[in-house]
Amino acid sequence: MKFPLRHLLIISALTMGSLVLAACGGEEEEVPLSPTPTPAPATPTVSADPQDFAAFADLVARAVAEQDMSFFAQRVKGRTYTCTQSDIGAEAWGIEQGLCQEVGQQVDVVEFGYWRSEGVLRRPDSMATAIEDYFSSAVPGEDDDHGIGAVQLYAIGTTRSSDPSRKFKAAILTAITPVGEGAASKPVRTARGINFEYVDGRWVIRGVLFADVLGEDLLSPETAPYDEWQKR
Repeated sequence: MKFPLRHLLIISALTMGSLVLAACGGEEEEVPLSPTPTPAPATPTVSADPQDFAAFADLVARAVAEQDMSFFAQRVKGRTYTCTQSDIGAEAWGIEQGLCQEVGQQVDVVEFGYWRSEGVLRRPDSMATAIEDYFSSAVPGEDDDHGIGAVQLYAIGTTRSSDPSRKFKAAILTAITPVGEGAASKPVRTARGINFEYVDGRWVIRGVLFADVLGEDLLSPETAPYDEWQKR
């Protein structure tokens, strides 16, 4: 039997299609999907502190009221100090023993001052511990003419120094804490002057002034070792 030419072309096309389907197993090939890209987590932004220390003191007061130790711990920043011969060994004076191992060594330090006495340079991590210890030793149930026994921001000021690079803004904290050993221990009004410096848009802690028995000296502009003393 003879078929018209157009019928032969249709039959030929159908035959070729069947062979292709047979070769592919009669199933459509699955195209692998590209994985959906996961967006990178946003980098948290740290807002700059107000450069005006009086305005920043409001943040200090809130951290004190909330006993937010991380507020202080995250702001501790040591300065670079170059060790000298007198800083090495058991007779080292004015610097934490063991901090300097050799002459010319550079170490990070913060300043621990003691009212009416000598100061000492210490490791930066000791600063956060000292501040936390002050809060934990306060006696909230006590009170006196300066207020409650719990830690409070009492005043702010500027440290005195003939070297402009060593001048800091101070947040003066006060609390009633035990002073003395054993049976001689009694609750006393004490104070801590925390020294701040404005660095790259942030107030960082450089040092602290301890005042225990004479703590009330820091709570009056007549006796405090600060200029621009302001009651909060």
